[in-house]
Amino acid sequence: MRLNTLLCSLLALFSLLFVSCAQPVEPTLDLTPTAQMLISGQPLQLTVTRRFPGGAIEDVTNRVTYTTSDRSIANVNDRGVVVAGPVSGTAVIKAFDSSSDATALATVSVTEPLITSIDVSPAVLVMTRSAPARGFTATARFNNGSTGDVTSQVLWSSTNTAVAIVGNSQLDRGIVRPVADGDTSILATDAKTGVAGRATVFVTGGAATLQAILVTPNPAQVAVGTTQDMTALGVYSDGAARNLSAMKMVTWSSSRPDVATVDAATGTVTGVIAGDTTITATGPEPTTTVKGSAAMKVIP
Repeated sequence: MRLNTLLCSLLALFSLLFVSCAQPVEPTLDLTPTAQMLISGQPLQLTVTRRFPGGAIEDVTNRVTYTTSDRSIANVNDRGVVVAGPVSGTAVIKAFDSSSDATALATVSVTEPLITSIDVSPAVLVMTRSAPARGFTATARFNNGSTGDVTSQVLWSSTNTAVAIVGNSQLDRGIVRPVADGDTSILATDAKTGVAGRATVFVTGGAATLQAILVTPNPAQVAVGTTQDMTALGVYSDGAARNLSAMKMVTWSSSRPDVATVDAATGTVTGVIAGDTTITATGPEPTTTVKGSAAMKVIP
């Protein structure tokens, strides 16, 4: 019995000596996520926990030092926020705990944004055969949530070139020109993904007609004995605007020539006496019913 007691005492003493001589166990770091795929410009919040022997866990995300193997691929700030850079590839993010010399690693793979949809504007366009060329705009939505003008980057095409054609060179991308009566779809296609946006063009026969005349300046002012040149801008059914006064396509008149006179051909107003009058531009044949006016004040 005494021998057994002695042996137990020796074992207990040996255990104490072994524990006291053993090296202390340092904490370890866990970095999450350990691997992540990001799109250029996309952020990611890392989380770092320090794990102690025995199972205790402490969040040290804001207390460790971060480094990246390539800032052009992925950069990281001192709060553990990673932002994917403009360059595709893989970067290694390292978290270092200076109090324990523990480290943890994560890999971040970055890909360029991809187009998910394209909006073409205007979505519907009505043109006459004689209408001037019109430009379309292509706006892309990307898989990182951003949008951007890709008019000069997409491939433009017309599904019916007998009705309207669309430019696809560096000088005329998205520029549509009418050819003949009918309708066609104008497509803006991303070559990488095949995603396409669509607009519809209707071409009708006949020349564009004058719809309205805008006279400027309005209101206008002129002093007695001085002159003021007026301008008439014509708005046509195809959406085009033309300077009718420069083309001498309107006839000018004054509602009170005793207050101010106006040259019927040029639109030059001359102040006569102080007062108010209205200057009117009348469209040419056969659109003489289309008129535009401006208020004119003659000051002393």
